[in-house]
Amino acid sequence: MLPLDFQFSLQALPLSILMVGFHESDVPSACRVALASMIPQPSVDWVMTIQEGKVQAESGRQFDAGIVDCRADSHLWEATSCLVRNGQKTTFLGLTGASENTGNQSQIVEDVIGCRVNETSALTVLSWFLRQAQERKQCLVELQWLRSQLGEAAYKIELADVASTVLHNVGNVLTSVTVAANMVESLVDQSSVTLVNRMAELMHAHEQNLGAYLTEDPKGKRIPTSLGKLGSHLIEEQKTVVNEMKGLVRNIRHMKQIIVSQQTMAKSAGKVEPVVLVQVLSHAMEMSFQPEDEKWITIHCDYQDVLPVLADQHQLLQILVNLLRNAKQAMRQQCQEHHELCIKVNYPNHEKTSVVITIQDSGVGIAAEHLSKLFTRGFTTKKDGNGIGLHSSIVAIQNMGGSMEVQSDGIGKGAVFTLTFPVQQEVALA
Repeated sequence: MLPLDFQFSLQALPLSILMVGFHESDVPSACRVALASMIPQPSVDWVMTIQEGKVQAESGRQFDAGIVDCRADSHLWEATSCLVRNGQKTTFLGLTGASENTGNQSQIVEDVIGCRVNETSALTVLSWFLRQAQERKQCLVELQWLRSQLGEAAYKIELADVASTVLHNVGNVLTSVTVAANMVESLVDQSSVTLVNRMAELMHAHEQNLGAYLTEDPKGKRIPTSLGKLGSHLIEEQKTVVNEMKGLVRNIRHMKQIIVSQQTMAKSAGKVEPVVLVQVLSHAMEMSFQPEDEKWITIHCDYQDVLPVLADQHQLLQILVNLLRNAKQAMRQQCQEHHELCIKVNYPNHEKTSVVITIQDSGVGIAAEHLSKLFTRGFTTKKDGNGIGLHSSIVAIQNMGGSMEVQSDGIGKGAVFTLTFPVQQEVALA
């Protein structure tokens, strides 16, 4: 429903009328009465010739209605068509003489310019004609207002979509951050460094006869050997912690880049640049799989030596992480002890103008009736899904000039996602 203040403003809109061929001082009484009865009073422009009206049209002035005096010059009506050709989107009403044969006096003669009526019926028809023009103007203004409201609503929906995409992608990265943080916490909590402290305490307690303690006492004799083993163990422990911390830093940087990328997308398209697919795939796999996944998943990687592709690196990373985690979840849902995931990077043809990534899982598969809807925003087959990931992925890929397709033979038969990207043209032609 329209706001009350807007409804009042619609009712207060005055008509802009072009009078063609009339002397302002000698207006037919029907026109004078019809114009005077309008509320609010219209704005009227008077021109004697079509040429003057053409000048008005060429200046960009738009009128809501036009009234043409055809009584003295019947050809004036046909000449009015040039006003329409010059951009006037209004309808004209021609006023003819009482003796002109336009059919029955109450009949309105219509054509592409508008309609004509003889002066004996002018008062009734003029009142109707001007009311129609007023309603048409109000409808147009209302339509413009509704379009502006629709644009504002679409903008808010777009903002919500961007926010949802950011949360979705950041949530994917946070999963890896959480796993790495838990592993570091567990390593630190169970660290063998406490044994070093215990050995130091024993040695401090026997510092007066430390040599004899280390060579003669059964407990002391175990300390040198234990220190050697402990040193190697602590080095491995340190390497693990350092690797996990590096992953944490990398993922935190990626989350920051996700936010920056979305902010950039709000202003312009993402930065498309030459990207080495294997490097991005390796990073995506690090973020999507953990060492313990090797117990139930065998990953087969078949990477050809391909040219760099044109893509937004961080968006591509988000897309690949989403697809790999979807594949992982699909395989968990499929009840079998071991699964296989095949990832390929190759050229689809001999021209080498594009590169294809294929991700094939042995998961739960996709029902035939769901395949056509899989990339639709809001559609999901997961109980806790939101239908954002695949939709935003295919939109991003298309914006990069690529494409994404999915195939599945049905429930229980896995799925294959195929991503195609154009290669860097200069390199392809070299």
